[in-house]
Amino acid sequence: MGKKLSALKSELMNGEEFKKEYESLEQEFKFAGRMIEARLQARLSQEQVASRMGTTQSVVARIESGRPLPSIRTLMRYAAAVGRKLEIALPKAA
Repeated sequence: MGKKLSALKSELMNGEEFKKEYESLEQEFKFAGRMIEARLQARLSQEQVASRMGTTQSVVARIESGRPLPSIRTLMRYAAAVGRKLEIALPKAA
């Protein structure tokens, strides 16, 4: 049996190149998580969101994965489908 995901991630994070790349994607991971959370709070499946957006479940899965990055228009359609609105902020860097 293979390694657990947490053990593999821990091992890979010891490599500087991997760690730098992983951390550069942190905001994308967080945003994807927020999208999935909004869909789950709306008690909708990917198929239901797809229907509301006029697309397919596989497109919604790709949107939620963040690969490739969806357009703002697509994000607005997704937000509307889960009963939300899209807000984009540019706070000062820490």
